[in-house]
Amino acid sequence: MLPHSFYLAFGNLLYAIAKSDLEIQDEEIAVFQQISKDELIKLAHNLEADDYDKILTDSGFLSSYDAEFPAEIALEKFIFYYENHKYLFNNWVKQFCINSVVKVAEAFEGIVTEEKQLINKLKEAFDH
Repeated sequence: MLPHSFYLAFGNLLYAIAKSDLEIQDEEIAVFQQISKDELIKLAHNLEADDYDKILTDSGFLSSYDAEFPAEIALEKFIFYYENHKYLFNNWVKQFCINSVVKVAEAFEGIVTEEKQLINKLKEAFDH
């Protein structure tokens, strides 16, 4: 099971991709909620599916959304977390993060240039 701090960092990552084109769309929020419900539950083995709202709240995505800080800062926070907790990021977790970012990016009118750049930065961070 991943620690609570992972969910906070993951929330920042998804906030970063959603905010990278300067506006978070309802479709992006819906995809994050679906990821929380279907996927994060798998990572948090001791939680029931009904607890996904707690994961959504605890993840930091909604509090990040309220804070309105730039996508670059949110991405930097995630990368800082990754660099200090690499032992948590096996290949499966890295791929989960990349797949989740892509799903959020595709949620509204496909992947735009800013989102592509963020995805590439994430992949680059994971490669080092």
